[in-house]
Amino acid sequence: MKVLVPLLIASIFLLSGCIDIITESYIVYASSPTLIEYNISYGYRIYLKGNLVFNYTCPVPVNSIETKLIYPYGYWKEKIGENILIKWRFNESGEKNFSVGITSKLMVKSFVVDLNRKGVEIDEIPEDLINQYCRVESTKESEKNLIDPRDSEIVSLAFSIKGKENDAFFAARKIFEWLKKNICYKAHKENANPQPAIETLHLKSGDCDDLTFLYISLCRAVNIPARFIRGYIIDTSKGSPRAVPHAWAEVYVGFGRDGWIPVECSGTSSDVESEVYQNFGVEDAHHIRIFIDEGSNDSIEISCKGPILQYTDEVDLEDFVIINEYKEISYGSLTVYRDGRREFK
Repeated sequence: MKVLVPLLIASIFLLSGCIDIITESYIVYASSPTLIEYNISYGYRIYLKGNLVFNYTCPVPVNSIETKLIYPYGYWKEKIGENILIKWRFNESGEKNFSVGITSKLMVKSFVVDLNRKGVEIDEIPEDLINQYCRVESTKESEKNLIDPRDSEIVSLAFSIKGKENDAFFAARKIFEWLKKNICYKAHKENANPQPAIETLHLKSGDCDDLTFLYISLCRAVNIPARFIRGYIIDTSKGSPRAVPHAWAEVYVGFGRDGWIPVECSGTSSDVESEVYQNFGVEDAHHIRIFIDEGSNDSIEISCKGPILQYTDEVDLEDFVIINEYKEISYGSLTVYRDGRREFK
């Protein structure tokens, strides 16, 4: 049996954008799409000879305008926080080929916040947010916690980075700058499972999941609510758009999307200032949001695991993700002003 489980680990480098203009008052990066419309289909192709009991949880994209089921049988819907989940449980038998999953129509717009804004004071963050988004998170199989804001080494490091800063936005930025200076992006193809945060800290490297989990752990250790986003990055470098599995973070700072701002932890530029300009509080239109962490172990279980199978004879299972009807509607250049203002124009 061949099973390809989508652990949503990115294999694409997020490179620093080319700079078009540098002046005394602003920096302009290369033009990129700021509004994109497309359809995305994802799920599993199943090649069956025998009997199969199939259990699968499939999140609906956060920005979905319309969603259709590829296999409209044996399913039900659940809502967990901001996520809508389609769940399948069915029995199939015989010799047949079929697919299970969804097709969603999306329209995604670039998002950016200014760098000169003041955030909420950390000691004024609502207690319910801290209780929900400052917890330990992990899967049942992981020997160590994937997100671990209670590890003594992580706690000590986080407070040393934060120092006396009590503004959630600026403290989260300091932690991001430390991450960019000390931890590098590195894929680990020999092991498809995410690394625990403490392991990434010791190795000083990791892929998008690993860097995101470490960053979230450091933020949570100083009571800044943080969560991961699972999804895809659209890559157009080879002509036709393709969706690459990806993960990034959000931190609660009191402004942005309902108080949250995005943080892309997987950029590979050696220039920390450039990383802040392009990846802290910025989410370009190529990011596809599929699942928003709810601060629980169930969140990581849902986002990291594929289907559960019981079968006889032969079953081949292959994951797929397809982008079609791709349209770049508008373009803009990320412009960063010296006073901290940022915009796509």
